[in-house]
Amino acid sequence: MYTLTTDCVIRSDGARIPFDPLNADYAAYLKWVAEGNTPSTPAAPSIPELILKAIAEIRIQRQPIIEILDGLQASALTLGQASRANVIETAKQGLRDLTNLDLTTCATYDEMRVKVKAAYYALAAALPADIRQAFKEAIN
Repeated sequence: MYTLTTDCVIRSDGARIPFDPLNADYAAYLKWVAEGNTPSTPAAPSIPELILKAIAEIRIQRQPIIEILDGLQASALTLGQASRANVIETAKQGLRDLTNLDLTTCATYDEMRVKVKAAYYALAAALPADIRQAFKEAIN
């Protein structure tokens, strides 16, 4: 009748019930448990679901880096530093390409995160130190 997750209780009709003692549905859940019932646990996500989650995380994580690189690239172009602007554009393309990383070889979400982090390190390692700073948050 209920599934217990880390952030809420899910009722069999799909309603998500917050852990709020003032919520009537949560009170009903607690009564149900007090009567000796045990909630089920959610099914483990499949590898394709984990890959989608990892790709969504990549998109969120890379956006601030791309924004910093956009600013560095604009400055380089303003200063007539075309080769620097090209290096930055290559780095931005590398960030966009991270969503194409083959994560099917990973058995867990943690393995996927390690593989993505390694890709960030490899991408940053090829950059001049001052541009590499844009990756600081993503690779720490």
